[in-house]
Amino acid sequence: MKIVWKNRTFFGKQQLVFSEEDKAFLIKSGIVEVQTRAESVLAYLGVGDTIVVNEGLDFYARTALDLEEVELEENRYASFYNHLLVERMDEYHYSAQARVSICIKKLADKFGTEKNGEIQIATNFTQYDIANYCNLKREYISVLLRRLAGRRIIRIKPKPWVVLDMEALREYISETSF
Repeated sequence: MKIVWKNRTFFGKQQLVFSEEDKAFLIKSGIVEVQTRAESVLAYLGVGDTIVVNEGLDFYARTALDLEEVELEENRYASFYNHLLVERMDEYHYSAQARVSICIKKLADKFGTEKNGEIQIATNFTQYDIANYCNLKREYISVLLRRLAGRRIIRIKPKPWVVLDMEALREYISETSF
């Protein structure tokens, strides 16, 4: 007798391991880090996003996580992450300042909570996460975050990080792109 688990729950930080039969899961709660086999962060996924099991990628629960198995059209599985790979490759043409700013904007857009015109980013993210995402050293991330804070675009102390002015962040990305 084969047991089929439609829902999965993970408690805390751990690598997600899937069977050969697993195809796709909807994230009902939590945050998932998607890494390439070279350990580069491809994306952070959250509530409402879909994990499509892929041999070339590793998935890590960053928080407690609830998943629900879903069906996708068969032709969508193979190329599901291609647009993310292309987008991330394009980001590497940008300056370090722009890459860090893009990462902060993505985190604010996806995992931020608006409060009084400011956007608080979930406390789960650290300078190490930004460093891994941007392929930079953590110490340099600290310098670049302080630069953004000095322009009053973000506040980094105390946590949670807060985007004070999203429009200024967008402008900063444009100014520092190349």
